[in-house]
Amino acid sequence: MEVPPTEELDPRAAALTEPEQLWDLFEQEQSRVHMALQESRDDILELSRRMASTLAGDGRIIGLGAGTSGRILALDMAEWGPTFSVEEHRRVTLLAGGEAAFSRAVEGAEDDGVAARRAIDQLELTGEDLVIGVSASGSALWVREGLAAARQRGASLVFITCHPRPIEIDVDQKDMLVISIDTGAEPVAGSTRLKAATATHQLLQRASSMCALRNGWIHRGRMVALRATNAKLRRRALTIVSELTDLSLSDAKEAISSCDGDLRLAIATSWLSGDRKKAKQGLKGVLGHLGRLEQQIRADGGVIPDPERLAGGRDRP
Repeated sequence: MEVPPTEELDPRAAALTEPEQLWDLFEQEQSRVHMALQESRDDILELSRRMASTLAGDGRIIGLGAGTSGRILALDMAEWGPTFSVEEHRRVTLLAGGEAAFSRAVEGAEDDGVAARRAIDQLELTGEDLVIGVSASGSALWVREGLAAARQRGASLVFITCHPRPIEIDVDQKDMLVISIDTGAEPVAGSTRLKAATATHQLLQRASSMCALRNGWIHRGRMVALRATNAKLRRRALTIVSELTDLSLSDAKEAISSCDGDLRLAIATSWLSGDRKKAKQGLKGVLGHLGRLEQQIRADGGVIPDPERLAGGRDRP
């Protein structure tokens, strides 16, 4: 049976005896992680497009993972709520072993394909849903069987692995996006929490951020769809609205309050001289994409402040 590259022994690691040597090996391997991501650039961009299309519609994104890969997937998806206001029911992570596996290893969970099929069936997937399976070695039955069950339900599939030649998945692979990030042998043989995890984490960070940009949840480098659930995020919301509208902080606070915490509506209303009804209609017409609304207003001769000029010269909370 072929041993996945993530399980192989790096001969350089076998010769190490001192922590400083291991540090140097980590530093050398950073370029391998970067190269692996760069080689998968087009596939990661495609992943972001599929994610954006799913969340712009009525579909859900289901994360399917085991061990370290599953935990990283769960971490990234958990951030979509406060950062981009993606509702919890539209971002579901199925972690082998359940919630308990997030903080401790659940032995045998990644080999339980039957449980994965059962978990997928309970979600009653449709063709509008997107299932993202992650397995560093490419062999986790939890992921492979879960993807097969999702295919039977008609969902769109993405498979992310650190195996350059992933083991065949027991599913019709037509239209399935397979992203293979070849990170090679680990500095500690088989410990995919290292290079494989780093590459997977960066891949998911980039894909979800590009998804947000496609859907207009990021505008001019700012998270305009954030959910202000604590003091830090409330301060950030004030700064974002202030910078993008030329409002004072106190006026930005009032604008956000009058728009029930909807930053994009507060910004659009300011751009349209306080006409909230027109702002709502405008945002609806561009599916909430603030950048497209900005283009329309400018094309119609409207005046919108330059956010980069404003960013440097205002009092900040």
